[in-house]
Amino acid sequence: MRLRHMTHMNRRFALLGLSGLMLAPAAYAQQTPVVLEGAARAEGIAQANRALNGFTRLQGRFMQTSPGGARASGTLYMQRPGRLRFQYDPPATLLIVADGSVVAMRDTELRTTERTPLRSTPLNLILAQTVNLERDARILRVSRAGPWLLITARDRGGQTDGQITLQFYGANAELRSWDVIDATGARTRITLSDVTQPASFDRSLFRLEDVLSNRRR
Repeated sequence: MRLRHMTHMNRRFALLGLSGLMLAPAAYAQQTPVVLEGAARAEGIAQANRALNGFTRLQGRFMQTSPGGARASGTLYMQRPGRLRFQYDPPATLLIVADGSVVAMRDTELRTTERTPLRSTPLNLILAQTVNLERDARILRVSRAGPWLLITARDRGGQTDGQITLQFYGANAELRSWDVIDATGARTRITLSDVTQPASFDRSLFRLEDVLSNRRR
């Protein structure tokens, strides 16, 4: 199944490669999450902050599962503050680039490019120069399921509709996946694999001019 239908979906999430999904079971699905309170909750948030601030650059593969079971994959590049790139594998026709302030989504098949402020997307929470979830987000729930730490949050400033659940694994709280629920209740999941922390990236990965030049060509 091709991804043409994404252009009709909520842009605040489609712009991050996040179309509405029929979700595959979460990795922690066989374990009931336990909601954390008090000191345990505070430590969970602090652990997530340490993990997210522990890297400047992140590269990995991502998997997106679409309604009906079709899947799209690609490579994710993330550099704090504010830069990311979702590069989809063929036959998907999307390229998504954030340059620090604006996110652009290019569909080469439909020959369209759409832009939105980065602050209006859910991943703005983890692309800050210094991530502080307690300060910048309204934390709805902190829970654990075995080795998994789950943090559900909304944008404190009201720039973004819906909520995001960040899913961390293991003693070092490695970011493995996230779910997004948009204003309509549609749930999204992106799962990461083969994650590395490169010493540097080519600057062209995050240049919006390259996305727009593709449109002109």
